Amino acid sequence: MIRKDEIYRDPNLIHDYVREQRDPMLGEREDIKLALRVDESVGPAMFRPDPLIPGGYIANSLTLRAVRQDIFVLGEALVEFSKEIPCSSCRKNLDRQFWKLCPYCGQQLLSL
Repeated sequence: MIRKDEIYRDPNLIHDYVREQRDPMLGEREDIKLALRVDESVGPAMFRPDPLIPGGYIANSLTLRAVRQDIFVLGEALVEFSKEIPCSSCRKNLDRQFWKLCPYCGQQLLSL
């Protein structure tokens, strides 16, 4: 069984924790497809609805590289794992569960 304090040290354990907590009555999750497109006019760490693709989103290229891909499948579990840390380079405060890189400067985030 995975403890929450382990997830704060290794965010890659989030999927395993959610899988352990899943109600067996809900069954398996369905695949989610999300259309993301690069648009450099969007500010860092921001997503906007895509005017060309219904249901899609646009973001700048650094934001798309920085975001953790697995956050789009966690749903309500996101609130449980919120942990704000400062970027070691630009000092912006970031929620560790969302980012693998700093979306403002591209610096690798430190594990705490």
